[in-house]
Amino acid sequence: MAQGSCLCGQIEYEVELIPEKTFNCHCSYCRKAHGAAFVTLTLAKGDTLNIKKGKESLKEHKNDLGGYRAFCSNCGTRLMNYAPDKSMYLAIALSTVDTPVDFHPSAHANTESKASWHEPYGGIPSFQGIPEGALE
Repeated sequence: MAQGSCLCGQIEYEVELIPEKTFNCHCSYCRKAHGAAFVTLTLAKGDTLNIKKGKESLKEHKNDLGGYRAFCSNCGTRLMNYAPDKSMYLAIALSTVDTPVDFHPSAHANTESKASWHEPYGGIPSFQGIPEGALE
């Protein structure tokens, strides 16, 4: 199980990550939510998510597609994205994982809406949308 937390430490979680399902998302929603050119996300097993501390500080923003972006109401750290049923889709912002990881992103996703001033690095494939099978 991977351990993670927000910047201020009010929220702590643990979850089982799926390392082979790690990608850099370049969509405009992730860019705005993180204030960065892209965010590295790792899919996780939704039924393993355990908010160990600070559940009352975990707030949600529902997007136009019906999914959620969860963040700390104290420091604003974006922690995860998920479907209403977390067993369908749960993506963890890898930057919030405190446990050392020994894996890397396998693809760039949603490059159709990447920042015009940023060119994704080579060495891994780029996809206009979500790579086929990435969310399964």
